[in-house]
Amino acid sequence: MIDKDGVISAAALAHCVPGAELLLRRTDGGRLTVAGHSRADLSPCTFRHLVAEGPCPIATEVDTWLGGIVPGGALDHVVAGVYRSRYRRGERWFVASLAPGRLRELFSDLDCDPQVADEATVTLTADLELKVVIVKLEIESGFTEEQVDCLALCAYANYLAEAAVMQTLHPSTDRTSKKKE
Repeated sequence: MIDKDGVISAAALAHCVPGAELLLRRTDGGRLTVAGHSRADLSPCTFRHLVAEGPCPIATEVDTWLGGIVPGGALDHVVAGVYRSRYRRGERWFVASLAPGRLRELFSDLDCDPQVADEATVTLTADLELKVVIVKLEIESGFTEEQVDCLALCAYANYLAEAAVMQTLHPSTDRTSKKKE
C-alpha cells in the first residue's frame, strides 16, 4: 500500500518532469500507465487532477486501490525523495510542502560543496491544487553525477529537517493526542 503524500509527490513529478512516466500497480493486480504518450492510460495532467483534493474519491481512498508507484520514462529514483532526469544529466527533482520563500532561504545556505552549490539553479514550481512545491535543481557545468546527487540530497535533507521542525512547532490539527490519562 501507498500513502496519499507519496501519490501527491508522484503526481506532481509526473506533471513537471518532461518525459516522466508512472506505472501504477493496483491492489487487484491491474496496472495503469501515466505518461504523455498515446499508449498511456492517463496523462500526467489527468492523474494530477484526479489526485488533487476534489470531488473524485481517488484523493481520499487511494490506499484502498493503489499498491505501488514505479517511476519510469525520464524519471529515475536517486535516493529518498530525490529523482533525476535520465535525459538531462544535471537535473534533480523533489517535492516539498514548505512555502517557496522558506525553501529559497534554505537553499541559499546549504552546507555542502560550495563550488557545486554556486553553479546550481533552483527552480520552484508551486502546485496550488496539490498544495506542494516541485523543486528542480539544475547544474550545467561538468560536475560528476555523484556531486550533483550529493547537492540534491543535501538540499532535500535540509528541507526534511525544516519540515520536521515546522511540524513540531505547528502540528497538524487532524492528529490525535496520545498522552496518558
